[in-house]
Amino acid sequence: MQTQEAVMIFTALAQESRLQVYKILVENSLEGICPCEIAEILKMPRNTLSFHLSLLTQAGLVSKTKKGKMLIYRPNCEKIKETMAFLHNDCVACHNK
Repeated sequence: MQTQEAVMIFTALAQESRLQVYKILVENSLEGICPCEIAEILKMPRNTLSFHLSLLTQAGLVSKTKKGKMLIYRPNCEKIKETMAFLHNDCVACHNK
């Protein structure tokens, strides 16, 4: 993982609403979840949620698929694992100095 990519991921998650959205996505990772359900859970306007989902998607943290006329969002768990490995490797390197 490149540093720029890690910064984009941390920036996307460094906002309370987006972190809440991501948490809901993780909780519903197997079946996915539609934005209307997320908006209802968080009592968030759909246009605001759309903005947050867009940023999470751009950071590579979220994927979306169409199911009929509905969009279903899921977290990209591999991207989080990659990010954690990026941090872990840097911490191990730092600790060994």
